[in-house]
Amino acid sequence: MPPATRQLAFTAICLYLAAYLLTIVLHEVGHAVMALAVGDHPILYNTSVSNTNKLLSGTAHGLIAAAGPVVSLLQGAILLLLLRRNERVGPSALFWLYMSVFGLINFFGYWMIAPLAKGADTGQIVALLHVPTAVQWAVAAGSLWCLLLLMGSTAPLFLRQLPAAVQADLGAKTSGMRALLLWPWLVGSVVLVLLALPAPHPAIIANMFASPMVLSRAYRRALASPVVPTTAIGALGSPWALALAVLVLAVGFKLLGRGIAW
Repeated sequence: MPPATRQLAFTAICLYLAAYLLTIVLHEVGHAVMALAVGDHPILYNTSVSNTNKLLSGTAHGLIAAAGPVVSLLQGAILLLLLRRNERVGPSALFWLYMSVFGLINFFGYWMIAPLAKGADTGQIVALLHVPTAVQWAVAAGSLWCLLLLMGSTAPLFLRQLPAAVQADLGAKTSGMRALLLWPWLVGSVVLVLLALPAPHPAIIANMFASPMVLSRAYRRALASPVVPTTAIGALGSPWALALAVLVLAVGFKLLGRGIAW
Protein backbone atom coordinates (compact mmCIF):
# COMPACT_ATOMS: atom_id res chain seq x y z
CA MET A 1 0.00 0.00 0.00
CA PRO A 2 1.52 3.39 -1.00
CA PRO A 3 2.32 5.76 1.90
CA ALA A 4 -0.36 8.26 0.82
CA THR A 5 -3.02 5.55 0.72
CA ARG A 6 -1.84 4.18 4.07
CA GLN A 7 -2.18 7.62 5.64
CA LEU A 8 -5.62 8.05 4.08
CA ALA A 9 -6.73 4.69 5.49
CA PHE A 10 -5.39 5.51 8.96
CA THR A 11 -7.19 8.86 8.98
CA ALA A 12 -10.40 7.29 7.68
CA ILE A 13 -10.28 4.59 10.38
CA CYS A 14 -9.96 7.24 13.09
CA LEU A 15 -12.86 9.28 11.69
CA TYR A 16 -14.97 6.14 11.21
CA LEU A 17 -14.48 5.10 14.84
CA ALA A 18 -15.21 8.59 16.17
CA ALA A 19 -18.37 8.88 14.10
CA TYR A 20 -19.66 5.46 15.13
CA LEU A 21 -19.02 5.99 18.85
CA LEU A 22 -20.75 9.39 18.76
CA THR A 23 -23.68 7.92 16.83
CA ILE A 24 -24.19 5.28 19.51
CA VAL A 25 -24.04 7.84 22.32
CA LEU A 26 -26.37 10.30 20.56
CA HIS A 27 -28.85 7.47 19.98
CA GLU A 28 -28.84 6.62 23.69
CA VAL A 29 -29.06 10.29 24.69
CA GLY A 30 -32.23 10.46 22.58
CA HIS A 31 -33.71 7.68 24.72
CA ALA A 32 -32.61 9.40 27.94
CA VAL A 33 -34.03 12.81 26.99
CA MET A 34 -37.39 11.28 26.11
CA ALA A 35 -37.35 9.29 29.36
CA LEU A 36 -36.89 12.54 31.28
CA ALA A 37 -39.73 14.12 29.32
CA VAL A 38 -42.19 11.37 30.31
CA GLY A 39 -41.29 11.49 34.00
CA ASP A 40 -38.49 8.98 34.36
CA HIS A 41 -35.03 9.43 35.92
CA PRO A 42 -32.96 7.31 33.52
CA ILE A 43 -29.43 6.04 33.84
CA LEU A 44 -27.46 6.61 30.65
CA TYR A 45 -24.90 3.98 29.65
CA ASN A 46 -22.71 3.87 26.56
CA THR A 47 -24.97 1.42 24.72
CA SER A 48 -28.24 1.50 26.66
CA VAL A 49 -30.53 3.46 28.95
CA SER A 50 -32.01 2.05 32.15
CA ASN A 51 -35.44 3.29 33.27
CA THR A 52 -35.95 3.65 37.01
CA ASN A 53 -39.66 4.57 37.06
CA LYS A 54 -41.55 1.27 37.18
CA LEU A 55 -44.92 3.04 36.76
CA LEU A 56 -44.36 4.28 33.21
CA SER A 57 -47.23 3.59 30.83
CA GLY A 58 -46.97 1.55 27.66
CA THR A 59 -47.18 4.76 25.65
CA ALA A 60 -44.26 6.23 27.61
CA HIS A 61 -42.17 3.13 26.94
CA GLY A 62 -43.05 3.38 23.25
CA LEU A 63 -41.99 7.03 23.08
CA ILE A 64 -38.71 6.24 24.83
CA ALA A 65 -38.03 3.35 22.44
CA ALA A 66 -38.82 5.52 19.39
CA ALA A 67 -36.66 8.46 20.46
CA GLY A 68 -33.32 6.78 19.71
CA PRO A 69 -34.13 5.79 16.11
CA VAL A 70 -35.68 9.22 15.46
CA VAL A 71 -32.46 10.93 16.61
CA SER A 72 -30.47 8.64 14.30
CA LEU A 73 -32.78 9.42 11.37
CA LEU A 74 -32.47 13.17 11.92
CA GLN A 75 -28.70 12.85 12.23
CA GLY A 76 -28.39 10.89 9.01
CA ALA A 77 -30.91 12.81 6.89
CA ILE A 78 -29.94 16.35 7.89
CA LEU A 79 -26.21 15.73 7.50
CA LEU A 80 -26.68 14.03 4.13
CA LEU A 81 -28.74 16.99 2.90
CA LEU A 82 -26.11 19.48 4.09
CA LEU A 83 -23.25 17.48 2.57
CA ARG A 84 -24.98 17.37 -0.80
CA ARG A 85 -25.37 21.14 -0.78
CA ASN A 86 -21.69 21.95 -0.36
CA GLU A 87 -18.45 20.70 -1.86
CA ARG A 88 -16.25 20.56 1.20
CA VAL A 89 -13.54 17.94 1.40
CA GLY A 90 -11.08 16.99 4.11
CA PRO A 91 -11.28 15.38 7.57
CA SER A 92 -14.29 17.35 8.80
CA ALA A 93 -16.32 16.60 5.66
CA LEU A 94 -15.42 12.90 5.84
CA PHE A 95 -16.32 12.78 9.54
CA TRP A 96 -19.77 14.28 8.91
CA LEU A 97 -20.24 11.88 6.00
CA TYR A 98 -19.56 8.91 8.27
CA MET A 99 -21.95 10.44 10.85
CA SER A 100 -24.65 10.65 8.19
CA VAL A 101 -24.05 7.10 7.03
CA PHE A 102 -24.18 5.67 10.56
CA GLY A 103 -27.30 7.63 11.44
CA LEU A 104 -29.09 6.14 8.43
CA ILE A 105 -27.72 2.64 9.06
CA ASN A 106 -28.88 2.89 12.67
CA PHE A 107 -32.41 4.01 11.79
CA PHE A 108 -33.13 1.68 8.89
CA GLY A 109 -31.13 -1.14 10.48
CA TYR A 110 -33.41 -1.13 13.52
CA TRP A 111 -36.47 -1.51 11.28
CA MET A 112 -34.74 -4.31 9.39
CA ILE A 113 -34.33 -6.33 12.61
CA ALA A 114 -37.74 -5.46 14.12
CA PRO A 115 -39.35 -8.85 13.26
CA LEU A 116 -36.48 -10.74 14.94
CA ALA A 117 -35.26 -8.56 17.83
CA LYS A 118 -38.27 -8.14 20.07
CA GLY A 119 -36.25 -6.38 22.76
CA ALA A 120 -34.74 -3.82 20.38
CA ASP A 121 -36.19 -0.33 19.99
CA THR A 122 -38.31 -1.11 16.95
CA GLY A 123 -39.19 -4.56 18.29
CA GLN A 124 -40.76 -2.88 21.30
CA ILE A 125 -42.63 -0.41 19.11
CA VAL A 126 -44.20 -3.04 16.83
CA ALA A 127 -45.14 -5.11 19.89
CA LEU A 128 -46.88 -2.15 21.55
CA LEU A 129 -48.72 -1.33 18.33
CA HIS A 130 -49.55 -5.00 17.63
CA VAL A 131 -48.14 -4.75 14.11
CA PRO A 132 -48.78 -7.97 12.13
CA THR A 133 -45.70 -10.04 11.38
CA ALA A 134 -46.25 -9.77 7.62
CA VAL A 135 -46.25 -5.97 7.88
CA GLN A 136 -43.08 -6.05 9.98
CA TRP A 137 -41.29 -8.05 7.28
CA ALA A 138 -42.59 -5.71 4.58
CA VAL A 139 -41.23 -2.73 6.52
CA ALA A 140 -37.92 -4.54 7.00
CA ALA A 141 -37.63 -5.18 3.25
CA GLY A 142 -38.58 -1.58 2.47
CA SER A 143 -35.99 -0.33 4.96
CA LEU A 144 -33.27 -2.40 3.29
CA TRP A 145 -34.25 -1.00 -0.12
CA CYS A 146 -34.20 2.60 1.19
CA LEU A 147 -30.86 2.09 2.89
CA LEU A 148 -29.22 0.63 -0.21
CA LEU A 149 -30.60 3.48 -2.30
CA LEU A 150 -29.31 6.12 0.11
CA MET A 151 -25.90 4.48 0.45
CA GLY A 152 -25.54 4.39 -3.32
CA SER A 153 -26.22 8.12 -3.39
CA THR A 154 -23.24 8.75 -1.08
CA ALA A 155 -20.76 7.45 -3.67
CA PRO A 156 -19.95 10.90 -5.13
CA LEU A 157 -19.50 12.28 -1.61
CA PHE A 158 -16.87 9.66 -0.82
CA LEU A 159 -15.32 9.92 -4.26
CA ARG A 160 -14.69 13.65 -4.01
CA GLN A 161 -12.45 13.01 -1.00
CA LEU A 162 -9.94 11.70 -3.54
CA PRO A 163 -7.90 14.03 -5.80
CA ALA A 164 -9.04 14.14 -9.42
CA ALA A 165 -5.82 12.44 -10.58
CA VAL A 166 -6.53 9.51 -8.23
CA GLN A 167 -10.11 9.24 -9.44
CA ALA A 168 -8.94 9.12 -13.05
CA ASP A 169 -6.76 6.05 -12.43
CA LEU A 170 -8.86 2.94 -11.74
CA GLY A 171 -6.18 1.23 -9.66
CA ALA A 172 -5.56 4.31 -7.54
CA LYS A 173 -9.28 4.95 -7.20
CA THR A 174 -9.85 1.38 -6.05
CA SER A 175 -7.13 1.71 -3.40
CA GLY A 176 -8.53 5.06 -2.32
CA MET A 177 -12.09 3.76 -1.94
CA ARG A 178 -10.81 0.76 0.00
CA ALA A 179 -9.02 3.19 2.31
CA LEU A 180 -12.27 5.14 2.80
CA LEU A 181 -14.66 2.21 3.24
CA LEU A 182 -13.09 -1.26 3.48
CA TRP A 183 -10.28 -0.72 5.97
CA PRO A 184 -12.35 1.47 8.32
CA TRP A 185 -15.01 -1.24 8.46
CA LEU A 186 -12.52 -4.08 9.06
CA VAL A 187 -10.48 -2.33 11.75
CA GLY A 188 -13.39 -0.35 13.17
CA SER A 189 -15.57 -3.42 13.71
CA VAL A 190 -12.87 -5.15 15.75
CA VAL A 191 -12.17 -2.06 17.87
CA LEU A 192 -15.87 -1.40 18.49
CA VAL A 193 -16.48 -4.96 19.69
CA LEU A 194 -13.47 -4.75 22.01
CA LEU A 195 -14.71 -1.45 23.44
CA ALA A 196 -18.13 -2.97 24.12
CA LEU A 197 -16.83 -6.06 25.95
CA PRO A 198 -17.74 -8.02 28.04
CA ALA A 199 -21.21 -7.86 26.44
CA PRO A 200 -21.18 -6.18 23.02
CA HIS A 201 -24.45 -4.45 22.20
CA PRO A 202 -26.49 -6.31 19.52
CA ALA A 203 -26.39 -3.16 17.34
CA ILE A 204 -22.58 -3.32 17.25
CA ILE A 205 -22.63 -6.99 16.26
CA ALA A 206 -25.29 -6.27 13.64
CA ASN A 207 -23.13 -3.45 12.27
CA MET A 208 -20.26 -5.87 11.62
CA PHE A 209 -22.45 -7.89 9.26
CA ALA A 210 -24.79 -5.22 7.86
CA SER A 211 -22.25 -2.51 7.09
CA PRO A 212 -20.40 -4.43 4.34
CA MET A 213 -23.69 -5.00 2.54
CA VAL A 214 -24.67 -1.33 2.51
CA LEU A 215 -21.22 0.28 2.31
CA SER A 216 -20.36 -1.92 -0.66
CA ARG A 217 -23.19 -0.16 -2.47
CA ALA A 218 -21.31 3.15 -2.19
CA TYR A 219 -18.02 1.40 -3.00
CA ARG A 220 -19.26 -0.19 -6.22
CA ARG A 221 -21.11 2.93 -7.33
CA ALA A 222 -17.99 5.04 -6.78
CA LEU A 223 -15.79 2.70 -8.84
CA ALA A 224 -18.26 2.88 -11.71
CA SER A 225 -18.58 6.66 -11.55
CA PRO A 226 -16.67 9.19 -13.67
CA VAL A 227 -14.38 11.75 -12.06
CA VAL A 228 -16.37 14.11 -9.82
CA PRO A 229 -15.32 17.73 -9.27
CA THR A 230 -13.18 18.05 -6.15
CA THR A 231 -10.78 20.36 -4.38
CA ALA A 232 -9.00 17.46 -2.67
CA ILE A 233 -5.25 17.62 -3.16
CA GLY A 234 -3.78 14.95 -0.92
CA ALA A 235 -3.78 13.37 2.55
CA LEU A 236 -6.51 14.22 5.06
CA GLY A 237 -5.17 16.13 8.03
CA SER A 238 -2.81 15.02 10.80
CA PRO A 239 -3.45 11.32 11.50
CA TRP A 240 -1.77 11.28 14.92
CA ALA A 241 -3.85 14.19 16.21
CA LEU A 242 -6.95 12.33 15.06
CA ALA A 243 -5.73 9.12 16.70
CA LEU A 244 -5.29 10.97 20.01
CA ALA A 245 -8.78 12.45 19.74
CA VAL A 246 -10.26 9.00 19.07
CA LEU A 247 -8.36 7.54 22.02
CA VAL A 248 -9.85 10.20 24.33
CA LEU A 249 -13.30 9.52 22.89
CA ALA A 250 -12.89 5.76 23.33
CA VAL A 251 -11.89 6.20 26.98
CA GLY A 252 -14.91 8.41 27.55
CA PHE A 253 -17.14 5.84 25.84
CA LYS A 254 -15.76 3.08 28.05
CA LEU A 255 -16.24 5.16 31.21
CA LEU A 256 -19.82 5.89 30.22
CA GLY A 257 -20.39 2.16 30.57
CA ARG A 258 -20.51 2.78 34.34
CA GLY A 259 -23.65 4.85 33.87
CA ILE A 260 -24.71 8.43 34.52
CA ALA A 261 -27.94 9.06 36.46
CA TRP A 262 -30.12 11.84 35.06
